[in-house]
Amino acid sequence: MTIINYCPKCGSKLSNQVKFCPQCGMRLGQNNLSNDKREKVLKGRRTSNKNGMYFGIAAVLFFLVLIFYINSKSTKEDAIINDQPKVIENVSYPKIRLDHPVEIAFSKGGKIILPLKTIKEKKFVKFEFKTNQQVIPLLAYLTEEGKVVTAISLCEPCNSTSFHIIGSDLICNSCGTTWDLNNLKAISGSCGKYPPDPIPSKIVGDEIQIDENIVINWTRRV
Repeated sequence: MTIINYCPKCGSKLSNQVKFCPQCGMRLGQNNLSNDKREKVLKGRRTSNKNGMYFGIAAVLFFLVLIFYINSKSTKEDAIINDQPKVIENVSYPKIRLDHPVEIAFSKGGKIILPLKTIKEKKFVKFEFKTNQQVIPLLAYLTEEGKVVTAISLCEPCNSTSFHIIGSDLICNSCGTTWDLNNLKAISGSCGKYPPDPIPSKIVGDEIQIDENIVINWTRRV
């Protein structure tokens, strides 16, 4: 049976018996008479390239979605700070170092109590809770939205219990690790995973109240 092929130069129909194209004179060899096979190979390669391109696009989209999910995932710090009470309108901190004064808190009825007036006036204070076995350092400050944040005053990896504020930054006095004071997300420094650990507090009348059991049962993260 005669197989019809086509001249790769001029496109004329050819019989598999000819060695030269009768129209343009091009010499024909074994490779020239297998155009169908060549087209199939090229088509397969084009399909493979398209599949590879689609896979690459899908992989990029997957990683973009993953990064968005990780960045938007709520942290423990977010959950606690979002639930904290707002006691004052927006707060602005100076661009120079603001250190916390040490204040006196007291315990009553299972609650650690700090006067609300103190935090409204000073914005950023440190205090202690003493038990028979230990002294636990605590701090309280106002976010720039005016929310009260209470936390364990400890940078655990370096064991510093003191911090200061510059602008929107909460900074460890010892290692210099810096967090955003509004959400305690790390900005820089080697202890970024361990900001002062926020603990819930409530406003009752003119008092900031913290459950004693939360503080007593607090354990180091590192």
